[in-house]
Amino acid sequence: MVGIYWDCDGTLMDTETSYGLAWKEHLSNFGLKISEEETRQWVGIDDRLVHSFYSKIIDLENFDKTMASLGKIIESTLNEQLLFQDAKTLLEESDKRGWTSACVSASPYELLKNKLLKANIYEYFSYVIGGDLVKRNKPYPDIYNKAISELQTTKNIVIEDSPPGISSGKASGTFVVAIDRGIFSKNELDKADLVIDKLSIDVLEKVLNSL
Repeated sequence: MVGIYWDCDGTLMDTETSYGLAWKEHLSNFGLKISEEETRQWVGIDDRLVHSFYSKIIDLENFDKTMASLGKIIESTLNEQLLFQDAKTLLEESDKRGWTSACVSASPYELLKNKLLKANIYEYFSYVIGGDLVKRNKPYPDIYNKAISELQTTKNIVIEDSPPGISSGKASGTFVVAIDRGIFSKNELDKADLVIDKLSIDVLEKVLNSL
């Protein structure tokens, strides 16, 4: 049984920028000004690590309250237009072939679910898991291991866009396809098994035939 394991931010949806800006806005409410460039270092990273880092600099609220505030900021920017068209087409084509899709994101589950619902793609996924549902988030393999174990698929591909996500997928022993969205350099993505500029069904079929 074929399993396609999708990252969300930057892979399915163009939300990496809005995510960074949400952190920037939230921190400014506590008197800390950071640049947009600084937010780039947190792409694909567990929110708990981001919260821990800034909590040492300023007196942030606890993690749950911080995520609730971030969620409100991010959700105000969410809509179907943020969905990458090549991702939408690939989801549709995968579904037609009877492949099983899962969404595996470092974001908290409730925020992830809302993103998928607002993009009108939630129904494509047989399993959805957020980083708050595992002890160790990306770049550790736990989240992909759990998703694959739940779905019991045998031919698997992970689709990612960031170095932490690629590391997570590779550590789980899964073939990783990296989509280059222009955020990271080729060198930063080169730990993936395959780096592509556009998602397509032909690419995945070739990969699956080689597994």
